[in-house]
Amino acid sequence: MPFNTRISLLALSAALASTSALAQQSLPTIEVGGAPLRSTSHPPVRAGVRAPGPRVAQAPTQQAPAAPSAEPSEPVSPIVRYAVPTATYTVSGKDFQNTRQFEMSSGMQQQMPGVIINDVGGNPFQPEIDYRGFNASPIAGTPQGLAVYQNGIRINEAWGDNVNWDLIPNVAIGGAVTVDMKNGFTWQGFELDGRFGSRSRRQGTMQYGVRSGDFASYMAMEAMGDKGYRQFSGSNVKRFYGDVGYRGESGEIHANITLGHNKFGASGPAPVELTYIDESAAFTTPQTYKNTLAMYDLNGTFQPSETWKLFGDVHYRAFDQARVDGNTTEFECEPGEDVCENENGGETGIPNYFNGQLPIGAIDRTWTRSRTIGGTVQATNEDRYFGFHNKFTVGVSYDHGWTSFSANEELGIIMPNLVVGGFGHIVEEPNSAISSVAVKASNDYLGVYALDALDITDRLTATVGARFNRAGIALYDMRGTALNGNGVFTRINPMAGLTYKILENVTAYASYSEANRAPTPLELGCADPNRPCLIDNFLVADPPLNQVVAHTIETGLRGNLDVPTFVPAVAAYLPGRLDWSAGLFRTNNFNDILAVPSTINGRGYFTNAGNTLRQGVEVSLRYTDEQLSAYANYTLTDATFRSTIVLGAPDNPLAQLWGNGSIMVTPGANLTSVARHRFKAGADYAVTPKWSVGANVVYSSGP
Repeated sequence: MPFNTRISLLALSAALASTSALAQQSLPTIEVGGAPLRSTSHPPVRAGVRAPGPRVAQAPTQQAPAAPSAEPSEPVSPIVRYAVPTATYTVSGKDFQNTRQFEMSSGMQQQMPGVIINDVGGNPFQPEIDYRGFNASPIAGTPQGLAVYQNGIRINEAWGDNVNWDLIPNVAIGGAVTVDMKNGFTWQGFELDGRFGSRSRRQGTMQYGVRSGDFASYMAMEAMGDKGYRQFSGSNVKRFYGDVGYRGESGEIHANITLGHNKFGASGPAPVELTYIDESAAFTTPQTYKNTLAMYDLNGTFQPSETWKLFGDVHYRAFDQARVDGNTTEFECEPGEDVCENENGGETGIPNYFNGQLPIGAIDRTWTRSRTIGGTVQATNEDRYFGFHNKFTVGVSYDHGWTSFSANEELGIIMPNLVVGGFGHIVEEPNSAISSVAVKASNDYLGVYALDALDITDRLTATVGARFNRAGIALYDMRGTALNGNGVFTRINPMAGLTYKILENVTAYASYSEANRAPTPLELGCADPNRPCLIDNFLVADPPLNQVVAHTIETGLRGNLDVPTFVPAVAAYLPGRLDWSAGLFRTNNFNDILAVPSTINGRGYFTNAGNTLRQGVEVSLRYTDEQLSAYANYTLTDATFRSTIVLGAPDNPLAQLWGNGSIMVTPGANLTSVARHRFKAGADYAVTPKWSVGANVVYSSGP
């Protein structure tokens, strides 16, 4: 399906320059942003600025010709790239389309430096995105380090900051700089796409955009189903996105809706011996997720004068998740015993139903119901003061979220096919730290920010800014008082940066920025190593956690060159343009939050793990002409602990040797599951206007 899209990864200072509406997160940021909210991507008509024409790829099946537009169809980037004092990476719609993927995460991994996918969810629609060692994962219980925005709305879920990538409509992605959703002003026409594949894969997409004078509307629908590559790992995805907009002489307003109803089967790690028998085998099941989303947004931009622009939005997000997870259990039922024992040999109140003759398992179920309402107001002034061009932005954002979370565990029988079949006994064993849970949580995130970019000369731009964050989090135990608690986290985060145009097409940049992330309700509810949780199933009363604070330094060079001008000898073979960049980054996290395994099998807890460091090098090349598009990039990520700390690691050979279930981590030790080397390369060549061939490679290794 064609994509009229561009995607960018920006560190905090660039994110502030474009949207400046981050409620609370640690560096860096992935934005799924939307025009016109908090950007200048739609130039006002009175300003007389026109954007480049649309870049619409060829339809894979059939498409009605797009209606001509009297105004620019593709928004202009809200960031003047040479003036941003951080690394920025952009993937065009044509390049994104060539990934031929139903989910956008694969395109991000293929072409964006520093991005890699960790397949921890057991399903391709539940990827964990890793950027420079920071994660955006759909798995509640993974410490999150990335904020994700759709149409300027932060879509990290209120309960655990997790990101459900499956709920972002893929066909509707379009725009500039950030991943923007399309609307009737940016895309007109009709497209229908249908595909079929192995393992009963079937998928279809439809999009329709129309414009009539000052009004426009757009809608997109997607559906996909398959049986999965492992047993019980099938997926069913249904997504809808719609937008209605009005564009006047000095303003624009949009109302849009995002809907999703997705079901997944997940297959976790299986013993090697089992895969020798059947490569598709799953070890204990069911493992299913059901995600439901309804998100509504009203946003607009207004330009009261040539130098002032006002932005605002109001949004509401409703997310529901039901999770079922079949597992083995710690309870042991021996022949001849009246009751079962826990793994420490202690008696429980669980009757020995089958006299130890049948293998006993457990089915853990969780229900999460999160609601978020919020909004942003922002003003931007762009003018000349004392002969200097200056751009000043000030704004305030507020989000209020509330969550109902419940969980229980049902005992079951492990069948010969390793399916756990429940027989109705709900476990209530407080002494074994397994009891049903019912808790409500609320979180309030307030952000007040200001950013100023001053062109000191026509080559030198200085950017300074600050943001005040306040996060208020409260837990309410609905079955007692043990989980009751609250906390308030505040911080002012400064940033500063410089860009300098060494040559007309070569720019140097350097920046320093700070950010913070408050603990999530889930993390606060599971932070006691003496009472670990079946993350995220069962919560206990816990000590407080400190917020994470990140300090980032970034510097580098970027530019472009016209190949025929620079190397005339190859003009006949390479008539296009080469864009390049090379940079260094270094982020220190203080009081980093990690998920730590417990000595009790299958349980864990969250803890402040001292200081951690993520630093490295990024190099990127991209060549483009009318027939050939090629890219190559490499990222070296050095992610290490910077504090001496004792962490639970029951499966570590050293911990088993000493018998205490823990290891001492010293400064310089590698952070786990962070790829040290990340290399991507690819090319597409248009043999004819209708046919093209291409290939790509993604390689990662380490630490």
